[in-house]
Amino acid sequence: MTSGLAIEDACRATQVPYDDLISTIAAGGYPCLPGADPGSPRLFEEIDLVTLYVYGRLLAFGFGVLRAGEYACRVHAALRSNASVESVSIVLTPSGGKRVVVGCDQIAPPSAGLPEKIEFDIRAIRLSLNEPVESYAEG
Repeated sequence: MTSGLAIEDACRATQVPYDDLISTIAAGGYPCLPGADPGSPRLFEEIDLVTLYVYGRLLAFGFGVLRAGEYACRVHAALRSNASVESVSIVLTPSGGKRVVVGCDQIAPPSAGLPEKIEFDIRAIRLSLNEPVESYAEG
């Protein structure tokens, strides 16, 4: 996958509304934004693009921009700590909160019957982003 896309191209490649992302950033709700350190470039690499894609899908699922940014950045941390992750889920906990679960981590026994789970196939996301990313990088 070609990398190093500017924020506008990253939004187009992942089909994320640019204005929503900018609102989230302005509110401090996207701490995993690349180039957040002073003097570093704001270029989206592969993990950043996958994370941005997840953010966009969370918006589509009805998450608010701040909550979508929070969970996307939790996914980002999971991907940074284990680059070979093939799936990530956001699950409802028994207390009503949500948590990020990586790969085949144990979510809960089937009898616990957690009613909500949003699962992201990271491998499929990476594959789907290959074509758009390459076309933006070339153009």
